[in-house]
Amino acid sequence: MTDVSEHVREHVYKLLFEDLNLCCGSPEESYMLLRNLLTAFRDKTGIETLLPDDGARYLVLGALDNAGLLEHGSIIDAAWLTRKGEWYWQAITRCAYNDVEEAVLPHDGKACMDACLKPFWGLH
Repeated sequence: MTDVSEHVREHVYKLLFEDLNLCCGSPEESYMLLRNLLTAFRDKTGIETLLPDDGARYLVLGALDNAGLLEHGSIIDAAWLTRKGEWYWQAITRCAYNDVEEAVLPHDGKACMDACLKPFWGLH
């Protein structure tokens, strides 16, 4: 396990299994794809390489948009990370899937507040 707080692990767990509705199959590979996609939006490169099929790309990017990770103007391919997306990018690049797979929902499953996504420094 990496040195990531319980707060971070629980919120990443919520993102994966509640906000993005990740299920069985290959959750670790889905986690890595999510990390790579958030990185691509942050760096402004490589979206089509990660998701070359237009249909799959728009479904996946729509899910990220619905989860509040992306914001976009006229086309979703040119989206950018929201504050929430940036926070989750920082969290996901600091912990591996096995750090979060056994976590639970934060706040006993109650809704998060803006304070949950405070600046990432100091969360270790």
